[in-house]
Amino acid sequence: LAKPQRIGAGIPLAVKDLFDTAGLRTTYGSTLFADHVPQRSAEAVLRLEAAGYTNVGKTNLHEFAYGISSYNPHFGEVPNPLAPERTAGGSSAGSGAALAQGLADAALGSDSGGSVRIPAACCGVVGFKPSRGLVPLDGCFPLAPSFDHAGPMARNVEGCARMLEALVPSFERAGLRALEELEVGVAWLELADPLVRTRVQAAAGFFPRRRRVAFPFPETIGAVFMREAAASHR
Repeated sequence: LAKPQRIGAGIPLAVKDLFDTAGLRTTYGSTLFADHVPQRSAEAVLRLEAAGYTNVGKTNLHEFAYGISSYNPHFGEVPNPLAPERTAGGSSAGSGAALAQGLADAALGSDSGGSVRIPAACCGVVGFKPSRGLVPLDGCFPLAPSFDHAGPMARNVEGCARMLEALVPSFERAGLRALEELEVGVAWLELADPLVRTRVQAAAGFFPRRRRVAFPFPETIGAVFMREAAASHR
């Protein structure tokens, strides 16, 4: 966690170092941008600051967010505060670890193929990947543009919902509904490790209405993703 020079009052916010922050070094996780200081903050950062969040530091990530681990050869590996012998996930590893260690109450991450959800799971916090285009990506270094999302991370669901209200002015909470009114879909359990399969089945069991969903497996999506990532770095 690289701390800014000035920390004001507000909800402590950790910002993934993929998002521009005015006057504060933004490396995108790469030595190529080790001395890069943007003049304008990313739109998502500006919206959170306007809502009372205070940036208490930039967080480490996999270089250019292209990976699902926390290993960075330039700035070091992000430790997992809950399980030092295990990975903190990626690529928003620093954001997840900062929350788990109590360095921030909220964190901003990006997710193109799991980069919010994976570190949230590894670090025992909550990460949410919003619908595409819901949270602005202006000022966030692109990985694979048609896959990229910006999303909130917090210690609980309430914290993520509060961040989403700040990030999306039109967002309104629908409120909780009775379990009897909800239906949950489950897919690809046959590909999961036995313990993961058992836990997902147990969680789905809380919903009276549940069904298996035959989602097609995205076997060729990797080539599309890599094509876009290559174009971003051309």
